[in-house]
Amino acid sequence: MENEIQAEVFKEQGNTAFKNGDWDQAINLYSKAINLSKEDTRIISVYYKNRAAAYLKQENYEAALQDCDKCLQIVPTDPKALFRRCQALEALKRYEEAYKDATQIFKDDPTNKPIQPVLERLYKIVQERAKQNEKTSSKLESMTKIAFDLKETTEKRETSMNNLLVLARQHAGAELMVNSPILQEIKKLLKVITYIRYKSCLWMNT
Repeated sequence: MENEIQAEVFKEQGNTAFKNGDWDQAINLYSKAINLSKEDTRIISVYYKNRAAAYLKQENYEAALQDCDKCLQIVPTDPKALFRRCQALEALKRYEEAYKDATQIFKDDPTNKPIQPVLERLYKIVQERAKQNEKTSSKLESMTKIAFDLKETTEKRETSMNNLLVLARQHAGAELMVNSPILQEIKKLLKVITYIRYKSCLWMNT
């Protein structure tokens, strides 16, 4: 009981520090409150989401995300924790996940005005990214067919391979490659190249 009372004192002091713009002190005080509290309780979930708010002010988005996750493990529909996680995810350019949180907030409370412009903004971003992914997927499929078709000319295949390398450096392209059969095709090509080199060495030594 004494720990719980002291934790609440630290939380209130943290709130004061937060209002004064002293993010470091706020984080320190919320952390003290967390350390004195029992895990998986509603009380500690409040401390986590408060500390997440301070981390957001510091633009420490990964830390804010972790605290929001901890809060939401205890209270899955906490609107403040969802909103703060949405902000952290958007800042980390994890737009689809941010949009999912924004949608959940609006679903739980359609009268929530602050989330409406966020939801609209994220919707546009997610739609645009979906279109870009579709275009990238089409390019990937076309280039892959040429690059790994042994009937194509060497020049065409080399050009396609170079284009695939450029695509792999792009975030969307890299994600699509990981989730496509292209990795298996690369393995097949490497086996062919290894075999050709092996045969060449044999010919040179005979």
